Parts: sequence; structure tokens; C-alpha cells
Amino acid sequence: MCIALISNYQLEILFVKSLRTMDPLILEVYQNRAMKLLLTTLARCLIVSNFLAEALYISQNWFLLRSILSMRWHCGYWVAGVYISLQVTTQLTGSLLLVVQRERFWATGILWMAAHMRLAANPTLWSLTRYMELCGPISALLLMMLNSRRQAVVSFLLITYLNFKDLECLLWHIIYKYVLKVLLALVMVGFRLKISAGLLVLLMAIHCLDTHIWWDASFEGNSLATRDLRRFHFWNKVSVAGGLILTAVTTRYNYHMF
Repeated sequence: MCIALISNYQLEILFVKSLRTMDPLILEVYQNRAMKLLLTTLARCLIVSNFLAEALYISQNWFLLRSILSMRWHCGYWVAGVYISLQVTTQLTGSLLLVVQRERFWATGILWMAAHMRLAANPTLWSLTRYMELCGPISALLLMMLNSRRQAVVSFLLITYLNFKDLECLLWHIIYKYVLKVLLALVMVGFRLKISAGLLVLLMAIHCLDTHIWWDASFEGNSLATRDLRRFHFWNKVSVAGGLILTAVTTRYNYHMF
């Protein structure tokens, strides 16, 4: 045991010495690869966070959501419980498979089904605007599944561009219309891709924290549907932010769309 520890320690010393004597160009290449791996992993986690958060929320409020679904569909507790449990299982399974990059096609299909199951169970989301917003995380999933191919990147950016709006707050409406859409257009044409995507993610994070916080809001004046809608907006934007990071890190070519 001691001999093995000593040999491992000697190997670590040799590795550190080799790093010191390594050519700066080679060292920079390794650093870039490590940073790219870190950012792509972060992007994957952010994209599937929407589904993981929904699965955890359903698990914590399983009995309440089962009762609501049973009264809404008049289907009984057993059917509602099976439907709710299936939502949790599919979202957890698909998210974990995508994070570890296993069975990407199956995992994407599972999460696509889970997203539409969520849509069917919640009348608050029964509108074209909400469905378009739901297409944002779905297009980010396709981005992962197809390894950032041109068609997937273009589809994701177009859907994100169409969803970039906020009609509730005048300040954010102006920012979305004249700042965020301009930054997204720069991402589309590949101009200062990483800087534009970074600013987009930063502004989206500020917007989420400013307008879509639901966990510390009191129930007075905030119905359950309103809180669910805020949660829906929040996690959708988190998934879109992950898609933007993945686009900036993995896209090699400019997609001239205008």
C-alpha cells in the first residue's frame, strides 16, 4: 500500500515537472480543451435543468398534483398517479442520459415526450405563445443530440429570437427589443460570438432573477397558476441560456442568416 502511494506521488511530481517544461503553445491547447469540456458540461446541465427541476417539483408535490389532475381530467387517483409518476421517471431518465452523453437520440425523444405530457397536464400552458416558449428547451435538446449541426443551431437561434420578448415590464420590453435581439442577431451572424453569447446569458440571468422569482413570493395575490407560470418562464430561460453557451463553445462556423 505504501509503495503504491509513493509511486503515485512520484508520478504526480513528474507530471507537474512536465507541465512546467511543456511548450506554452501545447499548454494553451490543453487549457482550451479543458475549458471547452467544462463549458459544454455546464451547458448540458443547464439545458436539462428545466426537466430535472420539473421532476423534483412533481416529486415534492406528488399528492397535490395527483389530486389536481384527477379533478381536472375526472380520471381517478390511480390514473392520475400513474401519469404523474411517468412524468417524473421520463424526465429524470432522459436528463441523466443526456448529461452523461449516453443514448442521446433516445434521451431526446423521452424528454420531448415529457415536455408534451407536461403541456397536456397544465391548462395554463395551452396557448401558442407558451408552446413556442416550450420549443426553446426542445430545440436546445436537438442542439445536443445533433452535436451542434448547422440546421440545429439555426433552428435554436430562430426560435430563441421569436421568443425574446417581455410584455409585462416596460424596461425589460425595451431591453429585449433593442439590446437582447441585437445581441442574438450578432450570434446568428457569428460576429463576436462568445462575447455576444456571454452578454446574452448575463442579461437573461438578471431578467430571471428580477421578474421570474417564484420561491420567495407570498401566496397573497399569487395563485398557484401564476407561480407555476413564473417557474415555467424561469427554467425555460435557464435551458435557453445553456443552449446559447453550447452554441458559443461548439460552433465553428458563422451562420449568415440575414
